Amino acid sequence: MTTDHAQRTGNSPTDRTPLPGDVDVAICGAGPIGAATAHFLARRHPGLRVALLTDHAAAPPDGSTADADPEHHATYRYSGGSIRWAWDDAVKREMTNETAGFVRALLSDGVELDALENTYHLLHTGELIPALNLSAARLVDHLVDTARADGVAWHPGTTVTGVRPGDDGGHVVETSRGDVRARQVLVALGARTPQLVPAHDTEAEKRQLFVLDLPVTDARERLPHTIVPVGKGFAYVLVKRTDGGVRVVVGQEDIVEDDDTGGPVDYWEELLDSGVGDVLPWLRDAGVERILWGVDSAHKKLAVTEPTPGLLAANCGSAVRSSAWIGRTLAARLAAGRG
Repeated sequence: MTTDHAQRTGNSPTDRTPLPGDVDVAICGAGPIGAATAHFLARRHPGLRVALLTDHAAAPPDGSTADADPEHHATYRYSGGSIRWAWDDAVKREMTNETAGFVRALLSDGVELDALENTYHLLHTGELIPALNLSAARLVDHLVDTARADGVAWHPGTTVTGVRPGDDGGHVVETSRGDVRARQVLVALGARTPQLVPAHDTEAEKRQLFVLDLPVTDARERLPHTIVPVGKGFAYVLVKRTDGGVRVVVGQEDIVEDDDTGGPVDYWEELLDSGVGDVLPWLRDAGVERILWGVDSAHKKLAVTEPTPGLLAANCGSAVRSSAWIGRTLAARLAAGRG
């Protein structure tokens, strides 16, 4: 898309459309799940009155944490953004295949997603698996744009503080700007979802990416998304487009324990010494340019809870890679229960 980022994301201080009193569906959260659900509701179920509520009045570009609330990082904006579609698990395979096809169609239509063709290299199995690395922020922004163009009412700067039963059998979404009555509600606020829907008791964990100061030559830009097993965990090393240009980034799961959800923690040397630096010694020449971090669902399959009819809570770790499948599935469920 060629539209200016500030215009696309509604960053104007005057972009404060009054909240609707009544809607068919209220979606709380405009991350990968909320944005994709709004997109598919508008495209496949026209005529529904849909409100998309998000507390992010301004979406920072990839890699920028200047405007982020330290207690509520939109993790997808700082994620690896990789989609691989070869899995032994049939459900993951279906979710990611559909999303990869959806993303490829957008790229064919000229949507700018900062996409890089990539390959997962699983060092422990010797497998090379095709993948796409893209800007998760741009994908989510595009989904919001198309949902708005198709009639979804978008309300940035709106913090959802609670959901209660309505007098007419629906629900009342309580926000920092007033109440919205809705027949159906989807709460998709990532790691914050259980705060609003306690029955949706899913595990959350911190995720962190080290952006390195290594020069990215033409040859290194073709670096595969390398998975390095270490003990019971693994590190992942990949090349990603960031607001500072193409960079090598490194993340890890279950190698270095990091339960500090209050901000980034520089454990780069510890990660190297865990064995990652022995497997990939060229990483020892790198310094850390910055750290991208957030809190996400620990489990990478869609979890949906419906504590009362018409109130759905959903989250999924690494939701970007499955976002099209998740959005289509939840949109169908919400549309079917709107009566």
